[in-house]
Amino acid sequence: MVVIDSERRVGRLQAVESLKLHTRPIRVTFVIGSLAVGGAETQLVRLVNNLDRQRFTPSVICLWRGGELAHTLSSDVTVSSIDLSGVSHRFIRSRAILAIRILAKLAGSLRRQEPDVVHAYLPTAYVLGALAARLLGVRVIVAGRRGLTSIDIYGSARWRTLARIANRVIDVHVCNSRAVRDYAIANEGISIERTRVIYNGIDLPQPTPSPQLPSEWGLAGTSAAMVANLIRYKGHREVLFAMARIVRRHPLFRLVLMGDGPERTALSSLVRELNLADHVVFAGALTDASNLVREFDFTILGSSEEGFPNALMESMAVGVPVVATAVGGVPELVEDGVHGRLVPYGDREAMATAIEWMIEHPKERHEMGERARLQIAHHFSTDRMVKTTSALYAELLARHRRQSPG
Repeated sequence: MVVIDSERRVGRLQAVESLKLHTRPIRVTFVIGSLAVGGAETQLVRLVNNLDRQRFTPSVICLWRGGELAHTLSSDVTVSSIDLSGVSHRFIRSRAILAIRILAKLAGSLRRQEPDVVHAYLPTAYVLGALAARLLGVRVIVAGRRGLTSIDIYGSARWRTLARIANRVIDVHVCNSRAVRDYAIANEGISIERTRVIYNGIDLPQPTPSPQLPSEWGLAGTSAAMVANLIRYKGHREVLFAMARIVRRHPLFRLVLMGDGPERTALSSLVRELNLADHVVFAGALTDASNLVREFDFTILGSSEEGFPNALMESMAVGVPVVATAVGGVPELVEDGVHGRLVPYGDREAMATAIEWMIEHPKERHEMGERARLQIAHHFSTDRMVKTTSALYAELLARHRRQSPG
C-alpha cells in the first residue's frame, strides 16, 4: 500500500498565532538556478502562484537567467536574476575569492527583497542561498531537496565544505519524498527533526477537447509515451531492449519518446540495431507533452533513480496508468497493480512483461487509470502542497520568534 506522510499538526496553533502577529504579509524569496522547463522549476511556479497573497508576498531570484517558465508566474511576482554566468573567474585564480564574489551578488539581491523566509531549490541554490541569507540575518532558511543527490556532486573540496556549512544554517530541508529525505539523512547526517516531507502537487486538468496527435507518429494500435529527457539515468536503453521483445507479438504497438538530450544519437543507433525504427518515435522536446499524454494508453518511466517524478504525476492526473521502475519515491506515488505496474530497474524481462500486460488488458488498464487519477486528487493536489508549505513557513517563523531574545 502506498504510504502517505501524514501532515504534521504540531506547531499549527503557533503557526496561526505567527500569522496574526504580522502586520504585513510574510515575504518569501525563492532562489533557484533558473526557470527553465524542469520538475523543480514547475513545482516552484505552482507554489508561488498559489500562495495566499493576504498572507505571503513571494519573489524569485534566479542564479542564472530566467527561462521559459518565467512567463507562467503571476504578474505580481518580482523575478530577478544575478546571472552567475557573468561572474567571470577568468582573472580570479582563488576559488575562495570567486565564492565571495558570488555570495556578495546574491546577498545584494536578497537585501533588496528583505525576505522573512528564503526557500531555495536544488543544491547550488540552497547552498549559496543559505549562506547569503545567514549573512543577512534572514529569519528562516528552507532548502528544497528534489532528488537523490548529496554534497558529493561537488567536485571541489571547498564547495563541499560550503555545503556542509550551509547544512548547519538551514532550518528545514523540505524533501519531495520519503526516499529523498532518507537519502539526505543517510548521506549528509542531517537529523530527521530538520527535515519535512512535502510531496509535489498537481491539479487535475479541466475538461478540454482531445489534442490531435501528429499523423506521422503512425499510431494505429496500442501506444505508450515516455516523457523524459534523453539522459542516461532515465533508462531509455532498458525500455528499448524490452520493446524488442514486445513488438514480435504486438507489431502495432508504438512508443513515443517525448524529450531530448545528450543520449539522442546513441538511442537512435540502438533503435536501428534492434530493428525498432517502425515502432519507436523520437518526438523531441514538447512544451505540451503533459496534454498530449492523455491520448496514450499508458506511459513508461524506466529510471535508475527518481526523487518524485512529475512525469508520472502528470500521467496519473489525466487518468493514464503507468509502467515504472520501483526506484526512489516512485512507490510512494504508484502502488503496483493499483495505479500501474512497477518493476525493478534493469530487469528487461520484467519491464517487457509489464508492458505486455498493459497492452493485453485494456479494461484493467482503464480501471488503473481511474484509480491513478483519484490518487492524485486525494493525496497530491497543488492545494495540499501549498497549504502544507504555508503552514511550515508560519511554524518556522513562530519558532524563530520564541527563540529570539527579547
